[in-house]
Amino acid sequence: MSDVSSFTIPISVQRLIKAKQRELAGKAELEHQPKFKISEAISRVAFIYEKVRNALDYKEEHLLIKSAIVRVLKRKFLPGVDPVSIARPLVIELIRGGYIRNNTLPESRIDDAAKSLVKYARFLGKAIPALEGRQREETFDWALTMLACELEEVLAPSPHKEGMIEFVYVTMLERTDITSKRITEDERKVQIYAAVLKAYSQYDLELMQYSLLKYFYPEWVEGKEDTLNRVARNVLNVRTTIMKQIRSPLQDKVVRQIKKINILFVVLSDWLLKETDPMAVMQNPEQLADAIELTTNQRYKQVKIKLRRTSLRSIIYLFITKMLLALIIELPYDWFVFGHLNYIPLGINVVFHPLLLFVIALAVHIPAKENTQKVIEGIKDLVYAYDGKDIVYRIRPNIARGWFLNFIFRALYLGAFLITFGGLIMVLTAVGFNWLGVALFTVFLTLVSFFGLRVRQLAKDLVVLDRRDNLLSVTIDFFSIPIVRAGRWLSVNFSKVNVFVFVLDVIIEAPFKLIVDLFEDWFAYMREKREEIYD
Repeated sequence: MSDVSSFTIPISVQRLIKAKQRELAGKAELEHQPKFKISEAISRVAFIYEKVRNALDYKEEHLLIKSAIVRVLKRKFLPGVDPVSIARPLVIELIRGGYIRNNTLPESRIDDAAKSLVKYARFLGKAIPALEGRQREETFDWALTMLACELEEVLAPSPHKEGMIEFVYVTMLERTDITSKRITEDERKVQIYAAVLKAYSQYDLELMQYSLLKYFYPEWVEGKEDTLNRVARNVLNVRTTIMKQIRSPLQDKVVRQIKKINILFVVLSDWLLKETDPMAVMQNPEQLADAIELTTNQRYKQVKIKLRRTSLRSIIYLFITKMLLALIIELPYDWFVFGHLNYIPLGINVVFHPLLLFVIALAVHIPAKENTQKVIEGIKDLVYAYDGKDIVYRIRPNIARGWFLNFIFRALYLGAFLITFGGLIMVLTAVGFNWLGVALFTVFLTLVSFFGLRVRQLAKDLVVLDRRDNLLSVTIDFFSIPIVRAGRWLSVNFSKVNVFVFVLDVIIEAPFKLIVDLFEDWFAYMREKREEIYD
């Protein structure tokens, strides 16, 4: 980094510090507000149910509450139902499931949630009548997920998080140059904002759509009639425009650039959250360096814990899924087709994949001290403005290849695919696997490879050092990429047709939650009768 003996604190950093101060002030104000509290008599049962369901439906931890809200809305946000009546039961279910701590949510947030529910009911009343068939169903589902995203934001607002997103966006906007005459300045801004949501915030498709909806329609959250009417009249075009930006060919390139320095923003956020007077520390670069080094090491420890937790969730997900498939499909198939059980392939199919993921998790290493120094220098570059500072990330659109090169590259990829999967099938057949066993083993090997890559990514996200490719790494990539890409495709599509989750959501969840409500009401009734004895 250049000499920072003479520096200023950029306005973007000052605004970020103010966002953190607003969050602290908001929390202090809420301390004295009445909190919403429920009876915990049987909440443990609902909590265990949510843990089991989440083990069967693998999702990143920060996406679980939104997923839970969607499930509640699908059961309760129905035509003809008063949307205000949904707010309180929704919060109760979230508390029972462990997504919100009991006796911590201000009661005023329930009223805020009710306003969002009413707003989306109004919006659907304007948008749905003009649509037909599948468009009507898809728009309703889209609005439901947008509502879930907004409710999560309403129930757990974070000015600091919003401030960090704005800071990352402004920083990347200043430093990113997309070298293409076909991209307008407005498109460049949207692409960078969407990439920040994906790379820094780690939003999924639904959260990205919701954020871009607010980006294009800043008054959406307020629920003004004019804004609702505009979106309702053009809802199909609105959805198409948002998806076009998310799926732009440039998006992956911008995302990859942000991921290279994402740890800088993450550590800066960690430090700001715990530092009482960040502006005073920033006035002394050496003091800031010491604070950032401590924070970075703490982030390493947090990632180690998250690695263990993520790996455990993935292993449980794989083990339970494999056991259920073995009981439902493999065992009956072996027994009825062959008349006996082939224990070796069956045992390998159940144990191998969770064990492989466990080994992958053990092999993950946290970065060394050299990386910490890179983080310190990188954060100094973020928070100080000084003479000679000139950091620009140049992003070039993909170069159009001729048909001949495309043919050669695709042929090589196909060759890697055939060699990898063909060799695997030959080995499994030699061990005694039948066609069903081979299919299940291969499917779960691709899933484990993809999950393993995501587990390893937790550690890679800490690294700002450049990766050095060599012949061995290129060779490994050549044969492993087909497996990982297949796993990614299966993971995305398997989640849409997860039979176990379908059974839980459609057949079990509604009556289970009804029984929980009935027992809760019964316990409340008994408490009233017990108290009457002492009156």
